[in-house]
Amino acid sequence: MDRPPRGNARTEPAGVPAAARAQPGHEAAERLFALLEVGSQISSARDVDSLLAAVMERLTGLLRAEAATLFMHDRDSRELWGRVLKGQSLKEIRIPDSLGIAGHVFSSGRTLMLGDAYNDARFNPEIDRQSGFKTRSIIATPLRHLSGQVLGVLQVLDRRADAFTPEDRALVEGVATQVASVLEHVLLVDELKRRGEELALRISDLDALYEVEKAVSSASAQTDLLEQILAIGMERVGAQAGSILLMEEDRDALFFRTAKGERSEALVSLRLKTGQGIAGHVAESGEVVRVKAAEDSEFHDRSIARRLGLTTGAVLCVPVGTGNRAFGALELLNKKGGFTEQDEHLAVLLAAQVGRALQRRQSQEEVERRSRLATIGQMLSGVLHDLRTPLTVVGGYAEMMAGEDEPALRAEMSAQILNQLNHISDMQQETLAFVRGEKSVFIRRVFMHVFMKELTEQLQQEFAGSSVELRVHAGYTGAARFDESKIKRVIFNLSRNAIDAMPDGGRFLLSVEREGDDIVFRAKDNGPGIPKEIADRLFESFVTSGKKHGTGLGLAIVKKIAKEHGGTVTCKTQIGKGTSFEVRLPAGTPAD
Repeated sequence: MDRPPRGNARTEPAGVPAAARAQPGHEAAERLFALLEVGSQISSARDVDSLLAAVMERLTGLLRAEAATLFMHDRDSRELWGRVLKGQSLKEIRIPDSLGIAGHVFSSGRTLMLGDAYNDARFNPEIDRQSGFKTRSIIATPLRHLSGQVLGVLQVLDRRADAFTPEDRALVEGVATQVASVLEHVLLVDELKRRGEELALRISDLDALYEVEKAVSSASAQTDLLEQILAIGMERVGAQAGSILLMEEDRDALFFRTAKGERSEALVSLRLKTGQGIAGHVAESGEVVRVKAAEDSEFHDRSIARRLGLTTGAVLCVPVGTGNRAFGALELLNKKGGFTEQDEHLAVLLAAQVGRALQRRQSQEEVERRSRLATIGQMLSGVLHDLRTPLTVVGGYAEMMAGEDEPALRAEMSAQILNQLNHISDMQQETLAFVRGEKSVFIRRVFMHVFMKELTEQLQQEFAGSSVELRVHAGYTGAARFDESKIKRVIFNLSRNAIDAMPDGGRFLLSVEREGDDIVFRAKDNGPGIPKEIADRLFESFVTSGKKHGTGLGLAIVKKIAKEHGGTVTCKTQIGKGTSFEVRLPAGTPAD
């Protein structure tokens, strides 16, 4: 129905009563009854939204107004906030507590009635621009508590000029009094409800931390512990995938210590450069990244997702560390609807637990490592000192053999003995240099066909006493630049590991290829594979799988040599199917 006319437009100043229209007695009674009904609805409101809905619905109906807004004061932000009914939904708005008509009424504590808001300098049209509502008539009255404190402002709006009467103003003031009497109670209930929800979340966090503490005490290996913490985090926040990435020992890359979800097996063998991708940035900067889609982050590296065929949605990534020491990052992925602030809080707590667990384990390992390093250093120093004399003697006898009967044969034997003795001497010097942390690489031009021929002959002698089959494939026979003796040391370490891993026989394949600007050596066996508990720590010092005479230095030396050449070494292993190592070095010379 069309709204009945409310009389001629008023021209008196805003807030000054005009000549009141005589209202029939039954209309006054109807308003009084409606006011009591509004009071009943307001009194029964149990939360802010139901209070707002009751006030706006009844006031707009009684006054035949087009909109009503209830503003409440936020003392912390010094703002008036409220919700306007737009369509079938409530939309929250916030304004400074001194701005516009509502701000004036709140500050002055007096009711204001305007016939045309745009003719008043105090009116702020910004909300109209946001909502699309063209405000003309306004009744705005303070929500005053019995103590005299103004809690907010109640506004009634209309698009027509001079739409309200003094009787309308009195009705709005009456409703405002009723609203003020219950508003504090409603806000208190809302606050208690909010705090109850926060307490429930804190209890949930404590429960998660309790599960982590149980995992810390029960996990037999570091990898098992991190897997359990990751699983707890994913379950608690509803993530579909996740990973924990740690910095390598030399801190120049990140590796996936554990991963769960889509393509997690492929992630384990992936290395990220320092600062690469979201996880790399978080580990390096210590900042938290939380986005609804990976593409929303400037640090997202699309090449990683394309390489693995992954689809990455929501991302929550937090740093793992203790104090000023960074270990890596905890990354949770693909939660429907995105991650919340509470999810971030829990992830930070879990990451802190990961950091403390890593620090404890590393402190224990560091004590053991230093003790063992000191012992091995003392032992090697003594052994190498004692070997000088027998090496001199053996060398002398080898030279004498060249002058005996059958010179050709003895010369060949002498050359082989001297060659092996030189090799042993080089190994000793390298081991000592490793223990002392020294670096000495003599890079020169190497012709690969000659190098591979000599290497193959020496490897054949190495494999002669074992039941392991040796295969060598020299796919590249051009020139390269590296330290021959060091790279031979690398190959011999890898080959001896393969022999030790296959006491009952097997197959070892060594190949060399040129790939772009790199020379790539690949050493592959079909042995039992590397145990899970050490697979991700192979290249650290003193890590061994229990070999009777192993010192745990072999692969650490391999990594050290590769790095000294500006190259890399990686490993892939599968229990029951074998292990392969890839040593990638800069060729240092144009391809032939």
